[in-house]
Amino acid sequence: MKRILVSIITILVVNFSANSQGLLKLVDAQNYALEHNFGVKISEKQVELSLNQIFKANAGMVPLIDWNTSFNSSFNQVNQNFVDGRVINRFGRSISPLTNLTLTYTLYDGRRMQSVFERLKSQGQQSKVQQQLVVQNTLSNVMQIYYNIQRLQSTTEYLNEIIKYYEERLKITEERWQIGRGSKLDYLQSKADLSTQVTNLTNTLNQLKNAKISLNGVLGRDSKVDFEVEKEDVLSPNFDLNFLIDQAKSQNPEFLNLKKSEEINLLSQKEASSFKKPRINLNSSFGYSFSSNNAGLITSNQNLGLNAGVTATWRIFDGQFINRNIQSSKINGEIIQAQKDDLLNRLENDLTSAYFQYETDKKIVELEKENKEVAAENLEISLEKFKLGASTILEINDAQTRYNTVLNRLVSAQYNVKISQLDLLTISGQILR
Repeated sequence: MKRILVSIITILVVNFSANSQGLLKLVDAQNYALEHNFGVKISEKQVELSLNQIFKANAGMVPLIDWNTSFNSSFNQVNQNFVDGRVINRFGRSISPLTNLTLTYTLYDGRRMQSVFERLKSQGQQSKVQQQLVVQNTLSNVMQIYYNIQRLQSTTEYLNEIIKYYEERLKITEERWQIGRGSKLDYLQSKADLSTQVTNLTNTLNQLKNAKISLNGVLGRDSKVDFEVEKEDVLSPNFDLNFLIDQAKSQNPEFLNLKKSEEINLLSQKEASSFKKPRINLNSSFGYSFSSNNAGLITSNQNLGLNAGVTATWRIFDGQFINRNIQSSKINGEIIQAQKDDLLNRLENDLTSAYFQYETDKKIVELEKENKEVAAENLEISLEKFKLGASTILEINDAQTRYNTVLNRLVSAQYNVKISQLDLLTISGQILR
């Protein structure tokens, strides 16, 4: 049984590392995600699309010049009787070619064009902020999965360490049973406990493999690519809560996005108000026309000339359409302001909660490190006593269980402190730095 279990673990480990691509550092994973993550690529194209809309012609700030050309002809039987006695009875045809250049230029429209152009620029800036939000979420996702892989990797290491103790215990109980100094029940109990730990290790290896597949997905690469991560190194810097709150108000992408929405809404309000003012357009054309008719009084007519003029339009009544649009913009502005206040309140609350959770997690890590030393010493003493026959299997099993539990809590605590730190950096907008 023992040989079969060991063989299973060996096969899993060999298959898991057969295609290993070496060590993947966290910073390399982040850089790779920024270059290959599909969500980041889409956000980059959305920024490019938004910036492509920022040009003066899109706001109507440039003159429009059109070249118009037409050619008309007609064919008919003409019968004409004149008072002077002339009679025309023939098959008639007429041709009328026409070509001209027309220019239309808005001289004044209540500064609507300027408002539209500024709105386009603000929308371009907002798309960059939205891209920052995508980048932040991507980096946060990469870090969470990376930390989880480190946790599972540490779990695998301590389970391998635990299994060695269970294997030694199994060896002792088997020898005692074989020579008649111990019971078979102790041997079977040791065998069952070892099997349980091997099962835990098998499940952890599978979780580790799935976590690596998840990270490969975020990185935008083949799911079968295997790699190793850096050893878990828990750094616990000190943070100032007031500083983090101030940073959130100026760096958090969600808040910056709302500020840009507020700015765009104000420009939309100006745009709507501009329709209350008159519009003045310059119109001009330069053209050539010619007509020829073989059955009329005028056989040919030719024109070449330039004309120009100014038109003014002032809307007097539109059924409150303009006022309704202005009112809607103002209401939307109030909604955005309420959203800003709500977000600021949530950011402060979330940061405060994450800050105290981070401080608590740091203390728990230190406590679990001390517990590990105590549990390790207790296990060593219990194992030596068991070897000498001075303790029962229940005592050694209790020591092993305690050590196992403490190691599991320590790994979880180290993972939790990293996640707490990540939450602080994400909410305050510091993760992008």
